[in-house]
Amino acid sequence: MIKSPTYIQFSMMFQRLIIILCLITSSVVVAQIEPAVQAKVDTTSIRIGEQINYTVMVETDQLDIVLFPEGQTFSPLEMIESYKVDTAFAKASNESQNRRMTLIKKYGLTQFDSGSYKIPQQKILIGDRTIQTDSFRIEVANVVVDTVKQGLYDIKPAIELPKDYSKWWRYLLWILPIILAIGGFLFWLLRRHKKRKEAEKYVPPFERALATLKELDNSNLIVASKFKEYYSTLTDAVRRYYDEKVYDRALESTTDELIDRLHVEKDSGHIDFNPNTIQQLKDIFKRADLVKFARINPPPGKAEADRLAIEEIVKETKEALPAPTVEELMRDESYREEMERKRTRKLWITGIAGVAGILLLALVAGIAIKGYDEVKDFLLGNQTRELAEGNWITSEYGFPSIVISTPKVLERKEVSVPEQIKANSFVWLSEPPAITIALFQTQYPEGTKATPEPIINARLKYFEEAGTQFNLSKNEKFQTPNNAEGIKVFGSGTTDFAGNSKPINIEYALIIFVAESYTQELFISWPSDDPYSTEIAERVMNSAELQKAETK
Repeated sequence: MIKSPTYIQFSMMFQRLIIILCLITSSVVVAQIEPAVQAKVDTTSIRIGEQINYTVMVETDQLDIVLFPEGQTFSPLEMIESYKVDTAFAKASNESQNRRMTLIKKYGLTQFDSGSYKIPQQKILIGDRTIQTDSFRIEVANVVVDTVKQGLYDIKPAIELPKDYSKWWRYLLWILPIILAIGGFLFWLLRRHKKRKEAEKYVPPFERALATLKELDNSNLIVASKFKEYYSTLTDAVRRYYDEKVYDRALESTTDELIDRLHVEKDSGHIDFNPNTIQQLKDIFKRADLVKFARINPPPGKAEADRLAIEEIVKETKEALPAPTVEELMRDESYREEMERKRTRKLWITGIAGVAGILLLALVAGIAIKGYDEVKDFLLGNQTRELAEGNWITSEYGFPSIVISTPKVLERKEVSVPEQIKANSFVWLSEPPAITIALFQTQYPEGTKATPEPIINARLKYFEEAGTQFNLSKNEKFQTPNNAEGIKVFGSGTTDFAGNSKPINIEYALIIFVAESYTQELFISWPSDDPYSTEIAERVMNSAELQKAETK
């Protein structure tokens, strides 16, 4: 059969059209690769604390960007492990198949409370599309404990950590020199007091006069022709004796006045003086006056003779004096006690004044070198500074847990909430109340969508009812060191804690993390005028981390 040229041309055009359509269809198939997502768990029944392996497989184009869920999106189950993504690429003759890749992401999940739990659908972002996985029902059973073989024990009490004394060496650099200075001063003062006490030790007038005459014998005043000094000492010895035992103005009287007084004492019968003794004493005193005032030296050997005569006169006077009465003896004893009290009082005054002077000097030096605040905190103590610079405790609270570092461990508090809501509360207040650190964790019924705004209003109202007034509130995004995102509400206000004499100005921060039907709140308030309280608050906020597994 012979085909016409027209038919042949039409057949060739139709073949070309088929080829073009095939090419267009092929390009469309290559350009459009439909992603596929599949999730599975290795088991749907575990015991408390056991791990479930949750696996997500994604097949998509190599050019697509795939984002897997991170954080506590598996609540009410807890993510304890997040493994690296495994990637597999297709190898086929077809170009479209060569562009396909398979991503496998595995998570380790667990639960520490028994019950029936639902792993919610997880959102997988592939390019500009969002695909949700299937949900799974997980049964968590209690671990049966054989109490016959395994004994039960009480909860161990909290262990008090030892105090940190590592910084005391810096204070010793200041304390030790002060202690040494005070010790050296007191040693010198007591030694001087002892010497003075020995020097001022009470010696009866008669023994004192003889001791003075004996010292005069041992002097070289006569050899050096110092007769003025010699006779001054000689006459003073007898004058002091008479001043205490005969006439209380003997030291300030002239020779004639003293001799006249001795005659009066003899005539009145108070003292049985020998007239020759009085005359001999008068001659010695006159000669001493000539030596002291007229500079007339005595004949050789006369000074030694006068010395012996004075000793005899003192002894005769002692014999002539009546025996002391009880009143005189008591008066002498009272005098000695009064002198001892004066010495002791002077010692205390000098010691206290000296120690105060050393401390004042050290205080001025400390302020000049370290500053007023440093010295004030060291002397008076600063509780917030001790908390800021002391040993801190890093702990996990609740489930899913939040990890924070605090000066002291937060204490669990009972929370009154409806039955369908689960809530935990952990609180710490400084003493006296000034710094507040509170952690609130709330799990709402399944299917409830938690939003930050109502939570913020409810929490601020809660603290207002407890005595805090918030004057100013701002908010901003907050990110933890492990990249968990939340909302931070902060501002200023006043609070009226029991134990404070008046309301104090505070700053506060409320950080909220929301994951589906679960919320975690960290509230901190602190005095606005205390830099160490501010340091504590910032350190607590910077330490906050939502529990998140580290990728391997």
